[in-house]
Amino acid sequence: MPKFDNFTDFYASLAPEQLEHITSLVEWVSTNYPELEPVIAWNQPMFKSGTKYILGFMPTKKHTNLLTVTDTAVTELMPQLTHYKHGTRSIQLPFDWSIDPELFAQVISLRMKEEGLS
Repeated sequence: MPKFDNFTDFYASLAPEQLEHITSLVEWVSTNYPELEPVIAWNQPMFKSGTKYILGFMPTKKHTNLLTVTDTAVTELMPQLTHYKHGTRSIQLPFDWSIDPELFAQVISLRMKEEGLS
């Protein structure tokens, strides 16, 4: 996999279904959390506040992983994640998933507190 330096190159590498899903997620976070800076880091879209990474997205063949960077958000949100497959630092979002503003708000809020930013 090539190293991506910008969103244009990253988006160009995606299959249509991946592209549609990940752009909707990135646009939603950018619109609703303009204080977070969208960047390409670790070859995937990430959002950060200052030097602290808050969350990111990693596309796969069948879903997009919402990356929580640390395991705190997944651990604390476990009761709300019963309908999601998840790992210790990621939550799987199927391509047909509608954005859940409450889930995103909770993940972002937990990450901001964890990093001492709120």
